[in-house]
Amino acid sequence: MKRRLISLFLIMGFVFVDLSANGVNLKAKKTKETKVEPIYIQKIEASAKGDNGEEKKLEGLMFLFEITKLRKNDKHFYLQELRDFKIDGISYAQITKEKTGLVIEPHTEILESYKLIERNPSAKNIVKNPKKGIIMQTVIYGAELPKSGNVTVTAQVGWADLNEEKNGMVNGKIEDFVFEFDLSALVDEIRPSEISEKEKDELLELINHFKQDKDFFKNNLKKYSYIIEFASENELVEISIDSSCFPDEVASSEYSAVFLLAYVCGNLEKQLVSGNYNNASKEGVEFELLKYKQLKEMNKNVNIAFFEDLM
Repeated sequence: MKRRLISLFLIMGFVFVDLSANGVNLKAKKTKETKVEPIYIQKIEASAKGDNGEEKKLEGLMFLFEITKLRKNDKHFYLQELRDFKIDGISYAQITKEKTGLVIEPHTEILESYKLIERNPSAKNIVKNPKKGIIMQTVIYGAELPKSGNVTVTAQVGWADLNEEKNGMVNGKIEDFVFEFDLSALVDEIRPSEISEKEKDELLELINHFKQDKDFFKNNLKKYSYIIEFASENELVEISIDSSCFPDEVASSEYSAVFLLAYVCGNLEKQLVSGNYNNASKEGVEFELLKYKQLKEMNKNVNIAFFEDLM
């Protein structure tokens, strides 16, 4: 299945637009300590293999909430991870289990608002508090979504103190921020169904440029955002990511964004050149290994077992 790193894939690849332009108009909600504002909600797709090995199409929603601390104090951000939402009062996780037999782990990522913009410059279109905001991004996959239905989603966030050892939180207080909207209001993403020769040439040239590029700083990856955007939006392209090609030790490394882009580049390059738009994980991993070898030349202390075993 496209796992937790799908979060990073989406955050790099999506062109973020105002929530109202995406069909939903939700106002921020406040308490004395906190403001929570939904800034982006999008229908998303993926696939997963069931116990019998059968590939199953998944749908779901990606939520981005921006949280702002309203009181000046030393408390630290504290939350209950968002794991589910309801459609017409019924748990989406329950619907997924009944319709697909799958139990799919959602994923929540927390980052500062300015870091979201660094990863994806188009996020400046939606961020309200780029200096002090906190982004809570949650991706929840599951069964096919109905065309309409009242969605209820609850963000549970608050603040806590650090313990004496400064390594854990105590006295955490969580508050509920409930938002509702109808699925029919979400604008379906329009995806191109054809790839022109000009587009292919531009993509292949950009991929080749990245192949030679030995700048491994995250800011440098902005030059290649079109590759991720194209791969995530074009319906002909099929790119699947799982632990066999992107294990946790790679996804958790400081160079995870580089290796993710490399996997997409290798996978996409094979499809564009061959005209066979099926997942090409072998070529994706080979491109990852190429970037690892380049990195190793510059920093001999880098050691990621997944790549070392392939060398």
